[in-house]
Amino acid sequence: MYKGAQTYTFRDFISDRRQFEDSLRRVKAIGYESLQHGTPPFMTPEETKAVLDDVGLLPCSSGADHRLMNDPAEVRKAIQTAHIYGVKYIYTGSVPMDQAESADGYKRFAETLNGIGKEFIKEGCYVTYHHHAMEFFSLGGGRTGMDVLFEEADPSCVMFCLDTHWLAAGGVETDEWILKMKNRTPIIHFKDYAIGGGAAMVEGVSKRYAEVGEGNLNWPKIVAACRTANVEHAVFEQDECLGDPFDSMVTSYNNMVKFGV
Repeated sequence: MYKGAQTYTFRDFISDRRQFEDSLRRVKAIGYESLQHGTPPFMTPEETKAVLDDVGLLPCSSGADHRLMNDPAEVRKAIQTAHIYGVKYIYTGSVPMDQAESADGYKRFAETLNGIGKEFIKEGCYVTYHHHAMEFFSLGGGRTGMDVLFEEADPSCVMFCLDTHWLAAGGVETDEWILKMKNRTPIIHFKDYAIGGGAAMVEGVSKRYAEVGEGNLNWPKIVAACRTANVEHAVFEQDECLGDPFDSMVTSYNNMVKFGV
């Protein structure tokens, strides 16, 4: 299992090519082995891959917007970019909001993913869906939107990128969902879920993003579940850091090592 980093964590430090290269060298110096990223707007995929090769970071996925995938040209572009990076997972974002609160909406979205996935798999690639907390909207009868996606998405061509923080925010057992997704979640975002202080009233406890091992999640159970589920990349991501994001990356890396990643 590779210890990876998500560029969103240090997004304010990659505004031009020089910053991008310098930041990736810092990521590599910390010890991270892989990177989840998109192509910067000021670089081509070929240029980006050359930088990754020079720095020594392994790309774990490429990105595409499923809302554009009804365009055959966009499908070809997404596949071509994945081939340039040498990856088989093409990462895509959230279910449209108008489909996010009904079983029918989730079924229709799963059909969208399946349609894209069938085109990708012809070229050895998988569409890879990243969830947040809203997919755990209750549909009644003990089922959530995420359950529908799990049931309706075709495992032969659709994968998932689970996120430990958003699983916790969705009110589910993190390790149980990882095990449920065995062989279907090659990439997992490692992000802690911390209870913040400073509440003005007892009911006002707030949560925050946190470095791996610095919040409330059970990391030994999570790491063990990842190994059983055949996760390939444990990718640290922190949406908001209280200080320097590279300091957060050091803390998370050291704790990932401590927990046996």
